[in-house]
Amino acid sequence: MQRYVEQVIEDLENVASQDIQEAYIEIPPQLEEAPDIGELALVPFKPISEWTGIDFEVFPEMWRLSYDQCEALNKAIFKVYDNLKLLLTDKPDVIPEDWLYEVLVSNWDFPVQYLPSSGMDLELCTGDWKTCDYGEYCNYCGEEFRENEQKADEDFINEHT
Repeated sequence: MQRYVEQVIEDLENVASQDIQEAYIEIPPQLEEAPDIGELALVPFKPISEWTGIDFEVFPEMWRLSYDQCEALNKAIFKVYDNLKLLLTDKPDVIPEDWLYEVLVSNWDFPVQYLPSSGMDLELCTGDWKTCDYGEYCNYCGEEFRENEQKADEDFINEHT
């Protein structure tokens, strides 16, 4: 598995070091003074896999990886994010590398814009503790997740005692 992980990292770093194929857009005359606004309005949303040419299927399942392998893959993924000018604005302050890997990979087909002039802020928190991929580690809905998880545990214990 280690050799395969190294190959995936090499592929990610290769994409991170190359120019991304920009979408062809024609800036309207009224936006010629502010091409970044035209870019924001006209660049299509495409999955990260489409911008990079790396399919979701190449990523090994998290349970097959060591913690260190997850950490190395995360670093390579963030290099790709940097090249795509994506900023993951809601990354939890504290999250295990294997959990973060699962979040990044499960959202690999998330549609984003490649905005070379301004970049794009990427948020993966859904705002709902039931569906947020960050779960208990989320800076925004993690507390609600923990409270509801504790309540569910208490309800389960009360039902079975």
